[in-house]
Amino acid sequence: MAADSFLVIDAGSGSVKSFLISPVGEVLARSERDWDRDNWNSEEAWLQIADSISELTRGTETRVLGVSSTSMREEFILLEEDGKEIPFKLCDESEKHGYKVLEEHGEAMYISSGHWPVPNWIAGAILPWLSEANPRLFDRVSYVLMISDWVNFRLSSVAGVEGSGACETSLFSIRDYDWDWSIIDQVNLPRGIFPKVLRNGTELGSVTKQSSNETGIPEGVPVILGGADTQCGLLGMGTLSGEAGAVGGTTTPVQIVTEKPVFDDEMRTWTNNYLVEDSWILESNVGYTGRGIRWLRDEFGDGIRGYEDLTNVAKKVPLGCNGVLAFLGPHVFDCGPPYWPMDKLGNLPIEPTVTGSHSFSVSVLSRAIFEANCYGVRANLDQLREISGLEFDYLHFCGGNSKSDLWMQIQADVLDMPVHVPLIHDASAVGTAILASIGSGYYGSVDEAVECMVKTGRVYKPRRDCVEEYQTHYDRWMRTRERLGRIE
Repeated sequence: MAADSFLVIDAGSGSVKSFLISPVGEVLARSERDWDRDNWNSEEAWLQIADSISELTRGTETRVLGVSSTSMREEFILLEEDGKEIPFKLCDESEKHGYKVLEEHGEAMYISSGHWPVPNWIAGAILPWLSEANPRLFDRVSYVLMISDWVNFRLSSVAGVEGSGACETSLFSIRDYDWDWSIIDQVNLPRGIFPKVLRNGTELGSVTKQSSNETGIPEGVPVILGGADTQCGLLGMGTLSGEAGAVGGTTTPVQIVTEKPVFDDEMRTWTNNYLVEDSWILESNVGYTGRGIRWLRDEFGDGIRGYEDLTNVAKKVPLGCNGVLAFLGPHVFDCGPPYWPMDKLGNLPIEPTVTGSHSFSVSVLSRAIFEANCYGVRANLDQLREISGLEFDYLHFCGGNSKSDLWMQIQADVLDMPVHVPLIHDASAVGTAILASIGSGYYGSVDEAVECMVKTGRVYKPRRDCVEEYQTHYDRWMRTRERLGRIE
């Protein structure tokens, strides 16, 4: 008898991953296809998604009870009535117009959606420019969808959105869990292009005959609304109200779950919808973390293939890296203007820099990057403490970064608190499967699904002999960072 499973599609920045996940949270099968986001188009992307899914449906004997998707945030797609993508290119003029939107409506958008409309990035800054600069093209738009919602649309032919993704447009009310029609009217956008808003874990439709032929998913399987990848990661770790979690990948969002929307008086952070009704997220973000490690691997790591090899060479280096400090991406989150050209969401304009020595090895630089990423998590968690007034007994941590034992141990030492890593590092996939399990009726509540599907892998406890030493190095990293940020 075939085992039950939930099929999850994770459309990320560098690849699409498909998973079959059991009702007890086990990954039964996994498939991945790389793609180039700089040259991405929806038809080629769908072929890669369908191929990834087909690998699972052809090679694994399971009964798929529901399918759902998660995706990178902020990214959106415009569709014609027949579902075809309407491509467009950003330019200097779109950025200038975006700053006009930011100046006239940015604060109102932030207060409503928890997000500033960053020019040339966020939909709330781009769509008003496109409607004004190219009205004939814009007249063809039938739907604005976030990427995970577009995946669901390709599977079911039904257009719908959920709040954790829609709030990233700056055109959404996180309090009302609906589009902010007042702001949409103010920026002269047609209401009809914004699809209906549904709760996470709601059945949107079912797999069509065409998408069944393309993917191998049986026709009629329920298609269920997932959510933004970071929020799904939190859910896949079982993060509850008042708890903090980090999802470590190319970037590392640090988030806390709250029972009401919490805003920063200085408007530096993001406030998002969570996946559970009457719950919200307060987010700070470390910025580029995994990217620094990949750069080191690709440019200098002869014979080094990934986290495990880099961890092994970094273990040879003493705590503090012989004085070497790395500044290759981690920042303290500041989502509001002004935006620095080299770091749109950081509080200081810091060029990529390594300090402390003119001579260092790959081993030293590897550990220095690990430590800098951990310092960045601490700085952003401290920012969330300051804004929320909350304290935390531990930090949930998932994603690719959590696969390195050294990295997670350093993180616990730098934070002086335990770091809880889930048994399944791809917690975003588990969180999306939890939503699929609810939408398919397998579980009756989020609490029941979390209890059955989320399992803690390892808890990294701070080492008393390392905590004080890391405090000294952290203070030095923060002071050096301030000096670098003031260099003109």
